[in-house]
Amino acid sequence: MRRVFRLAVPFLAIVACTLGQDAVPNFKVDVPLVSLDVGVTDSSNRPLTDLTKDDFLIYEDGQNREIKHFSAVETPYNILALFDCTGSTRESWPFLLQSLNNFLRTLRPQDRIAVAAFGRPTSTILDWTARSSTGNFNIQMQMPSPLCDQTDFYGAVEWAVSKLRRVDGRKGVIFFTDGVHSGIPSRTVRVGGVSVARFVDPGRDPDFLDARDAVERSEAVFYFIAVNTDLAPSNVDASGLFPGTQYTALSLYNLQQVRSRMEQIVQVSGGGIVYSQRNSDTGALFEQVAHELGTSYSLGFTPSSTLDGTYHRIEIRLRDAGMRVRQSRDGYYAR
Repeated sequence: MRRVFRLAVPFLAIVACTLGQDAVPNFKVDVPLVSLDVGVTDSSNRPLTDLTKDDFLIYEDGQNREIKHFSAVETPYNILALFDCTGSTRESWPFLLQSLNNFLRTLRPQDRIAVAAFGRPTSTILDWTARSSTGNFNIQMQMPSPLCDQTDFYGAVEWAVSKLRRVDGRKGVIFFTDGVHSGIPSRTVRVGGVSVARFVDPGRDPDFLDARDAVERSEAVFYFIAVNTDLAPSNVDASGLFPGTQYTALSLYNLQQVRSRMEQIVQVSGGGIVYSQRNSDTGALFEQVAHELGTSYSLGFTPSSTLDGTYHRIEIRLRDAGMRVRQSRDGYYAR
């Protein structure tokens, strides 16, 4: 069966029949948890997928902590895909759409998916749906749309965190975007006797820090397929970012600032990022995400610290010392 989901003019619409949803295991606790995903391999680098809670040990700053939450490998994942439909990505739409559809087809039958498009604001195209009930995807975009006039990337990040907050079980986010945000603050500097406006560093951008902190406090893992970055640029004219249609030292500097924001979100969530505009290059990320979803456990513990803003290291150990551990994050900030 083939399902078509379309962003139509001037509104979002779903051209499809109603799709069923599978139940997702419900994990609830009365206190905040620090969560992370963990992959385990043997000495030959083969994934081990039949371990139990009793096989794991969690240490926070060297102190053993009780495992309050455990999800086995076969536990369904909830994946939220967000598509950037704004002008700065318009030339990349065919690539992004094909990448989005290809990615969604890699998910396991037990996983659930939701798809949203963002500019200003973010709008749901496909709400939570069991992958087993969707058949083949064909999500399409039509332009122009009032939704896509401006880029509220930070708002889309916080929207994703809020949407997943109401979802129980394991959860992840994958953004198809250039990471540009319309409200990045800038400061005037003099370069070669000329005054130019440069984007500020992420640490001087309060709105970004709020979005990053929201990701860090969430239980979701964030992935990015990033286009039009300084590592994989394309010739796109975006007001305030690219001076004309030529790349200059200023535009590349601003692109680096945009990229660093995506990288920080990935870092605090334990996800991954790929920079590409070729369909063949996205395969590495698809394989990474599919592998992690299909071979990872999810663990959570109650932190012992107060919200003092300090960094606390997390170490996952196995009772069998011959196993190897890959964990999605090495620590967290208590804030």
